[in-house]
Amino acid sequence: TNDRKESTKWIRRGVECKDKIEKLSDLASTWNFQNKLYLLQAEEQFCSRNFGMAETLYDAAISSSKSHKFVNEEALANELAGHFFLETGRRNRSVHYFSQAFEKYNEWGAVAKANTLKEYLDESER
Repeated sequence: TNDRKESTKWIRRGVECKDKIEKLSDLASTWNFQNKLYLLQAEEQFCSRNFGMAETLYDAAISSSKSHKFVNEEALANELAGHFFLETGRRNRSVHYFSQAFEKYNEWGAVAKANTLKEYLDESER
């Protein structure tokens, strides 16, 4: 129905973006695009319900962002991993990722964004 069509549209758009980032990673700069590619792949695997692969790719995106000193993208990868674990019923595990995202957003200077994560941290402690 309409929700399914809308979901399919966004998944198709995500795959197109992932493919473009993959080309940029291969042709232009692995250093600059690797973490982005891992994150898009993680989201794709999450949507496809391949949770084991998604988990591996979220961690790869975080690690790549960290090693290339992309603090903002490390924060985003941690936040999305936190949502992944929350949505897959692993609330306790999500706390680690939301905490890391909170720390990295603050380090980057995005204090207001960091504060939006407090609800997930507070909620996860219940």
